[in-house]
Amino acid sequence: VRSEESAAMSLQGAGRPVETVHTFAQDLARIATATCLVWTTMFFIWAKRNPGASPRLDEASFGRFARGLGFSVVATCGNSAVGLLRKQFAAVARVSPGHQVGAATLLQGIVALVYCERQGIALSRVASNRSFLWPAACSSVLNALTKTLETRAFATTDVSLCAPFLAFDPVMQFLLPTFLAPAACSLASLLCDEVKPTYPVYHPLAVLTIASAAFLIASISKAPPPKKTDDPNPLPRPIALPTGSKLILFNCVVYAVTSRLDKAAVAAADKTVYYTYGRLVMAATCFGNNRPTLAVAKQFAKPSALLLLLAVCLAEAVYMLALYQAFALVSPVYVTAVKRGGGLLISSLAGLLFFGEPLKGRLFPILCIVAAVVALCL
Repeated sequence: VRSEESAAMSLQGAGRPVETVHTFAQDLARIATATCLVWTTMFFIWAKRNPGASPRLDEASFGRFARGLGFSVVATCGNSAVGLLRKQFAAVARVSPGHQVGAATLLQGIVALVYCERQGIALSRVASNRSFLWPAACSSVLNALTKTLETRAFATTDVSLCAPFLAFDPVMQFLLPTFLAPAACSLASLLCDEVKPTYPVYHPLAVLTIASAAFLIASISKAPPPKKTDDPNPLPRPIALPTGSKLILFNCVVYAVTSRLDKAAVAAADKTVYYTYGRLVMAATCFGNNRPTLAVAKQFAKPSALLLLLAVCLAEAVYMLALYQAFALVSPVYVTAVKRGGGLLISSLAGLLFFGEPLKGRLFPILCIVAAVVALCL
């Protein structure tokens, strides 16, 4: 009898290490979110009571800032749609992530090229413009890399293990220029506008609030079930990130670079020109060393796959054009904060309204994101 009882107790406790680690991560995210929100509120009140102690925007700059946040919201909706459509496309058509990204970007590039020709927009005029060519080429190659890695990450690893780490995107957008902007400005005259901060002191804290709250929402929404083992005395193991999570973290670092390259390219040319150029370069990069075969073409020829591919192209066009316009108006830090935090906010509200998902554990981070976004707008 004792042996049966001990075996039952061991099976009940077998899943505790994984569950404990996951609960610890959620508790740590809650503490970080609450701390960042409190400090954001304190510095917000201090800045409003001491107008001269923090940079302020004039009326024209505030209007530009508001338009930038508006385009960021549009980009957020488009990005959420692209993620869902790519996931569905991967389930319908058996093609590699590189072929999926290459086909979508090639189709977008061809349509954009036809549009530019009909509108009389000459792409040849930017071919000799080095201020456009270098950032555009580098960003297009890096974007092809990140798109392929992101598609592979979500195809090989559970969404629950990938989505939370996208919350580190705005953190990297803020930290990387902070450390690299002085050197880049002195050596290559790049990122000079980010050397001296022109934003209120509570804005970085609001970005950190959004990032930690987004991580908390994602970890609560897609918590993995506890795993059991035959070991009667399971010991906690070091936390080892799966491959998909590592790819997402790597992409977050690259995003901090590509967003600055996108901003420089859009400033040197029209966003439509850059969009056309970028789509074609990304398609060439994806298909350069991985040419599609007849079997791959048959997968794309399926009616359901073709319809999803067109939907991906349309949603991504809205997303990219709105994103480029937002980059031209405001700092990528704000754009990314709204995109990542707003994306999880939209998915949580959509789950509540359309799928009847409960808000248990999510209401606090959702309210924190709303408060932080409001702080960014003031």
